[in-house]
Amino acid sequence: MRVSARFLVSALVLLYFIPEATAQRANEVFGKNRIQYRSFDWVYLSGENFDVYYYDGRRAVATEALQYLESEFDRITDLIGYAPYYKARIFLYNSLADQRQSNVGLNRTEYTVNGEIEFVKPYIEVSYPGTSQEFKRELLYKVSDLMINEMMYGGNLKEIFQSALLMNLSEWFVKGASEYVAKGWTSEMDDYVREIIRSKRVNKIFRLTGREAAVVGQSFWNFIAEKYGKSSISNILNYTRITRKEEQSVLITLGVSYKQVIKEWQQYYSEMEAQVSKSYISHPDSTKLRLRHNSTTQFTTLKVSPDGKYLAYAENDRGRYIVKVRSLQNGKETTILTHGSKVIAQEVDYRLPIIGWSDASTLGVIAVRNGEYTFWLYDMNSHTKLPRELDKFNNVRSISFSSNGRLAVLSADYEGKNDLYLISSRRDRIRRLTNDPYDDLDPTFIPNTNKIVFSSNRTTDSLNTKVKVPLSSLSENYSLYAFDLDTTKTRVQRITNTVSKDFSPLALNNNVFYYLSDQRGIVNLFKYDRSTGIYTQITNFSSGIKNYDLNIPRGTLAMVTNHKMQDEIHVNQGFNTNRQIFTPSTRRKELQQSRIIREKRAQQESKNMSLKDLINSRLEKPQDSVKKSTDSLSVQQPTQDSTKTKSIPTVNTDNYVFEDEAVKIGRAH
Repeated sequence: MRVSARFLVSALVLLYFIPEATAQRANEVFGKNRIQYRSFDWVYLSGENFDVYYYDGRRAVATEALQYLESEFDRITDLIGYAPYYKARIFLYNSLADQRQSNVGLNRTEYTVNGEIEFVKPYIEVSYPGTSQEFKRELLYKVSDLMINEMMYGGNLKEIFQSALLMNLSEWFVKGASEYVAKGWTSEMDDYVREIIRSKRVNKIFRLTGREAAVVGQSFWNFIAEKYGKSSISNILNYTRITRKEEQSVLITLGVSYKQVIKEWQQYYSEMEAQVSKSYISHPDSTKLRLRHNSTTQFTTLKVSPDGKYLAYAENDRGRYIVKVRSLQNGKETTILTHGSKVIAQEVDYRLPIIGWSDASTLGVIAVRNGEYTFWLYDMNSHTKLPRELDKFNNVRSISFSSNGRLAVLSADYEGKNDLYLISSRRDRIRRLTNDPYDDLDPTFIPNTNKIVFSSNRTTDSLNTKVKVPLSSLSENYSLYAFDLDTTKTRVQRITNTVSKDFSPLALNNNVFYYLSDQRGIVNLFKYDRSTGIYTQITNFSSGIKNYDLNIPRGTLAMVTNHKMQDEIHVNQGFNTNRQIFTPSTRRKELQQSRIIREKRAQQESKNMSLKDLINSRLEKPQDSVKKSTDSLSVQQPTQDSTKTKSIPTVNTDNYVFEDEAVKIGRAH
């Protein structure tokens, strides 16, 4: 889909006749187009290339964001071959719920010189999504998209007029470049491109719009980088600014016609799809639930009841969410909660609602109501809901109940840090379990114990509350850890240790764990037995699993998958949890693993070298004249952290008594 030049010119003419402001003064107009439950008192930090705005005392998060963006600035500008004219303003929100109440993003900020509008000052809005890794990706994408659009269409009003009249770029070309610069080669991109190749829709791909166009474009730029080198990206983009046609810029840069490059792109990914199809299978139609929903609907969570009779699932359609319970015996559905409203041209938190079974007849639901997180307990027998506000949290990522339903463990964000919290399901009592910079996700109770298993990108087994790790040094790999609620030790125990993202664990007992992992390049179900140290792959689907639940005693597997960028639910009631499958790694995973091995070898060689040899090797090594090294800013965390911290009190989930007064959430225990 190409941008309409007539539409852009009309919009810019309207922009031009906005009432004048004084020279070099911002004219920010605030309307009432978003429902507001609070006000924002903005303050900001200023850096060399960015001004970061924040509120509610989130200076620490704003500082981390500013340092991270400044460290990435040279990499981004070097990759695209362009540096912006003006500082970008970054507005940081504590959550997407807060952003949807703000009016900052409804108007552009115009600057005037001598009474004429000279340029439009760039700004972006970024919501803290609840984890550090997602925060990093969101910052990079928004900044990359801002820079590439300014590069293509200009920051000066005259340039915007000229570009609107003469430049007619495809949506995939621009959005795809932003996706690749920010995220690189991702598993989501891999899954979608393989699906396109299998469905033989290649001839239609460059007419796609929205999210599909962005992912296809990302795959194109990834191909350019892998086949022709990353320097070709900046050359193509800069020639596009001059020629105003992507086909001609590709020919000039690569010396190959645009049509030939598209054929090479198709062949590149076709070979990968052919290799994957030898070992992986598609999700069978026989397990797919036939549900009536819009193409814009996403399924956020699904849970099988403890007795295996029901499937609860939550769906979110552009901000309006519904929670339903479906009988797995006759397919009858009951709607237990409906809230929210559909929005246009606004971001939506598609991780909500979050659900979990307290027992076979009670379902816990967490979602946003009137700008605040709310926790409901729904009794299926009496059809009653007990609401309770979780106003201390800015984001809640998951909930899991103990076997007796009295306690629940949350993965939640407070003051810009994602940690684990123990709450009473019936009373307003909360206890913080972890308090450090690492992401602690998907906690669940281990049956017949007072332990939980969770996923984390931590590099230390210590629950040291004073450790500081910059955003740039946080690992993208996640492993499984066990946390004993009855211990007085301030340590967790590592369970898995792979170069991958292991998440969403479910425990059969104290030794056997099921979890999702991209260990082979496609997110599938794995099992790990720590008594034997054996990893086992359980499924081999060619399209990654987005979300799942497994009722191990009943052998019921429920999954959320994606087909043609639309969510589907599959339920297998006769699933064999003892399957053993082996699949080779995808090309993306092979390259990722080889890069990590090279980096580790280089680090080991540096440790073994004398100081004199190390200095000489760095002097001999060619330096990039544009990109600045940030190695000196990285923080290496030891595997074992001996720092002593306050002991965690013993916890009995069967007879747990909270303190008389609610524990202050900001304090570690």
